[in-house]
Amino acid sequence: MNRKEFELHVQKLKGGRSKEDASKIAAFFAALDRKGSLPSSQYNMLREQFLEAFEYYLDHGLDVSETIGRLSAERLGDFFYDKSDAFYTLDNAAIVYPLGMKFGTMPMFRLSATLKEDVIPCLLQIALDFTVRRFPIFSTVVKTGFFWHYLESAHYVPAVEEESEIPCKPISILMRSTRSFRVIYFKKRISIEFFHVLTDGSGGLVFLKTLLREYFRLLGIDSPVQEDILDITEAPKEEEMVNEFERAQGEDDLNTFFDKPSLQMDGRLTAVNPSGVLHYEMDTAKLKEISHKYGGTITAYLLAVMFEATVRCVKASKGIFNIQVPVNMRKFNGSKTLRNYSMYFSASMDVSEIPDRISLVKEMDRQLKEKGSFEIMNHMMMTTGRLIRSVSWVPVFLKAPVVQVAYGYLGNGIIGNTLSNLGVVKMPEELRGHIDHFDFVLIPGRPNRATCSLISYEGKTRFTVISATSDKRIEQEMYNRLTEDGLKVNLEGSIGYGS
Repeated sequence: MNRKEFELHVQKLKGGRSKEDASKIAAFFAALDRKGSLPSSQYNMLREQFLEAFEYYLDHGLDVSETIGRLSAERLGDFFYDKSDAFYTLDNAAIVYPLGMKFGTMPMFRLSATLKEDVIPCLLQIALDFTVRRFPIFSTVVKTGFFWHYLESAHYVPAVEEESEIPCKPISILMRSTRSFRVIYFKKRISIEFFHVLTDGSGGLVFLKTLLREYFRLLGIDSPVQEDILDITEAPKEEEMVNEFERAQGEDDLNTFFDKPSLQMDGRLTAVNPSGVLHYEMDTAKLKEISHKYGGTITAYLLAVMFEATVRCVKASKGIFNIQVPVNMRKFNGSKTLRNYSMYFSASMDVSEIPDRISLVKEMDRQLKEKGSFEIMNHMMMTTGRLIRSVSWVPVFLKAPVVQVAYGYLGNGIIGNTLSNLGVVKMPEELRGHIDHFDFVLIPGRPNRATCSLISYEGKTRFTVISATSDKRIEQEMYNRLTEDGLKVNLEGSIGYGS
């Protein structure tokens, strides 16, 4: 709406109210209408967002003072009003992503929280407006430099959207105002989809949890700041934006870097990626009990189930199959960085040598401990830095093929599947009864037919299979094995996005 239409709406809000309330409403929107560097279209968008939320509150019986308290423009700080010329170099894990993109493909992941009640879009929008200031490194666009891509600040007003596309549809990074993440909602579900250049699953989860705390505050449900939930009224901290790869110390070791190519599962790759997302919801305590019965962790048990299922989904009777396992490096040093800070290793088995389940779980437990150790991961991190330095002065237009070869271990042909476990999500006591579950969706890269992810909350574990093929045997095979062990598995999702 234009300025005149906006003022008419404000006058309507003031109409019939006491002189004191009318004065408060006028002062509220005057405070919101500060001068700054935003284009007029962005100012209009911000005003309309707050106007819609203001009207929502009044329509639902809140008085003017309480409405202004919840929507206080002070929570915006100066984020949208002061132009920022900040830019950020990509962290070592993110460097390869813009170089490796092909048309229509992008390394994306989604984090979701499904609430007990339907999402109120106008309040989610304000929660995002308030939250994004605390994450300036996320409010950026990808730019192409002469030697490397980088992130440039884009303090434009974000827009929450109703979900209408397949999960993790690639984001256009060519538009100046397009950030490398999106916030969407569908009925009771709030989702954030990230271009992996910004952060990893752990960093993204901090953003989602902080956004949820602010959303519930706007609903009148206050909760304290806790671990992995940031206070949006505080200034961003340097430790949250550090590139931990640059601070790593130790020796590199090329022997830890390269894996043999992996077999790939059967099935024609679909034009639409993903072609299906299927959630297996299980009782966490029961899943843990069964995993321990076999002598391993939940991650080791699920890796074993994945390998057993894979044997039924590959044509080859022998050969190595690799399942990529991300390792959150924060667990080794307590880092608070919100940027990518994960390394990877391959859990590997020859498909002709899959043992009984007890032996397989124990083997997976051994590989998790040995290959995922700090020593091995640190060697790989140092080797990554060495390779980056070796191509630092190669122009970006020549760098893509060089980096893709140098980063052979990141090539999707090296892996056949992925299992990424984000662990147990903890929320403040005040919010637990309002959130049903969390989900984690990680998009397969070509030529992988599937990726798997895992996240737990309040006694529920959600194991998700994301497929990129019309062949759905892997989903059925894993379901069969989980239920054979006595697990009650509730299935939810879609297996027909495209062919």
